[in-house]
Amino acid sequence: MKKELLVFLLIILVLVIILGIKILVPKDTKTYTGEEIKNKILSAFDYTNYTYEYIQGGEKTIKKVRGSIIVTENDKNISWVDGNSNTAVSIDKEKKQYVTFSLNDTTKELVYKKDFLDMQSLMDIYGNDFYYISNENYRGRNCLRVQPGKEETIYLVDEETGFILKYEPEEGNIAEFNIEINNVKEEDVKMPDLSEYTRAGS
Repeated sequence: MKKELLVFLLIILVLVIILGIKILVPKDTKTYTGEEIKNKILSAFDYTNYTYEYIQGGEKTIKKVRGSIIVTENDKNISWVDGNSNTAVSIDKEKKQYVTFSLNDTTKELVYKKDFLDMQSLMDIYGNDFYYISNENYRGRNCLRVQPGKEETIYLVDEETGFILKYEPEEGNIAEFNIEINNVKEEDVKMPDLSEYTRAGS
């Protein structure tokens, strides 16, 4: 009887240990390779209709993308770019002036970008040298907390869309982003009315 009791207690102890391990160890421990992180960020470039809002130091810039047209606006400037026609307009709202110019391969690379942070250039530098830190819920979106190369800056990447939603530099202002998909209408990205502005240099 004593032997049976000891066996029974031993079985209970083993079950408790197993149960404890299951509770303490997360079931779905996520991890991402540098290549997976890079591909996740690159997926943001597949979107052709969205609003991307950038806030840093209390200043807001809004970028609207529909097809080949990108309109970027803040309190001081408006930029209108059509990647298909290689045409761009830049407006200085304070000086009430504008300039128009055509895009060549070089200027198109500089001006026609779909992200505020220029993650494409960052990935050109670091390749797959991205490090996964953790998952984090940010403004209701599941994000990957990552670090590129030896940079001290931390990026939050929206796991669903690949857009950067926050970056935290070691020094300087934290930048935060909002993203809305498929909300840009044709009238939202039409060429700005230049009648209230004068051409710069004229």
